[in-house]
Amino acid sequence: MGKAIVKCNIATYAEDEYIVEVPCKPDDIDEVIIARAWKKLKETEEALPYGNRTAVILKRTDD
Repeated sequence: MGKAIVKCNIATYAEDEYIVEVPCKPDDIDEVIIARAWKKLKETEEALPYGNRTAVILKRTDD
């Protein structure tokens, strides 16, 4: 199983940006990886601000 590094952005006045590392399989589609990243971010952060949310996969490794 590999891992993916995902950059999650929340468009607030301050433009909050988070970098999350999640496990992934080589054949996982991008939407599944991004959903895992948001789930992990919600578990680790106490409260996330409101705003438009976007995410981009920065890097994938197939270890």
